[in-house]
Amino acid sequence: MNTFTIQKILIPIDFSETSLLAIEHAGFMAQLFKAELVLLHVVENNFEKFSVISPELRISAPSDLINAIEKRLEETAADIRSKYGVKSTCVTSSGNIFNEIVSISKEHSVDLVVMGTHGTSGVVEFFIGSNTYKMVTQSECPIISVQAHAKKIGFNDILLPIDDSLHSRQKVNHAIALAKHFASTIHILGLDDSKKDETAHKKFELKLEQIQAYLKKCDIPSTCKTIAGKNQAKVSYEYAKSVNADLIVIMTDQEEDITGRLMGTFAQQIINHSKIPVMSIQPVQGYVEFPHLGGGYHGA
Repeated sequence: MNTFTIQKILIPIDFSETSLLAIEHAGFMAQLFKAELVLLHVVENNFEKFSVISPELRISAPSDLINAIEKRLEETAADIRSKYGVKSTCVTSSGNIFNEIVSISKEHSVDLVVMGTHGTSGVVEFFIGSNTYKMVTQSECPIISVQAHAKKIGFNDILLPIDDSLHSRQKVNHAIALAKHFASTIHILGLDDSKKDETAHKKFELKLEQIQAYLKKCDIPSTCKTIAGKNQAKVSYEYAKSVNADLIVIMTDQEEDITGRLMGTFAQQIINHSKIPVMSIQPVQGYVEFPHLGGGYHGA
């Protein structure tokens, strides 16, 4: 059985409100999982913008900028160590922000990235709109994106949208790992295609029953509901609000109909517009699903 474990969490930091909120989410998660934190700040080459936007720091040279950032990063790490009792490492790098996050994630064998969205800093605008989506499609490890609205720390209710995408069920074990540590309820949402025939519909319902049976086997409380709708992203988000979900778990390849594609893929819509934290997971080929419940292999 494929399992998801968290031993190291990376938090990209630009010192904005949302990135500092991401630290709180990651710190609490690290405490529950007994994981380590890696605090990362990436300085792009256009450092001269910093002294214009944040003149109070009086940065006059790249070395001064790096020193100021490293000092503040260490102060932030000290605060999080004191509050959550977790080990944390500070990393400052320079270059393309997305490439650096992917590179540092691999270098430090990171299991999860927790990042704030819609944050800004004196150096760059950080993770806005499609840029966040770009990041989650490049990262090999799962990413939890957090907006400024997500003040509540912890995930009591997790939404698990399931559709007919090839890899849709891969995220189940990720949701289970979180639910076990956060004592969460998982709310399964079947995104039914109303154009399916009766045989296909029954097959889809069987898929949902298998997932719920697997959650029961893992002692995870769950609910299950099937909803048909043209825009599955909108359906998912509205249902997430109705069950008071504080996390939505999605695959980056989750399908969407033509109506949704005009506004972006399912994943892109959810990531860009959800005020609820979103966990985005890249599909893995040859993944084993529910071996004790008749699950099989998906992908090549």
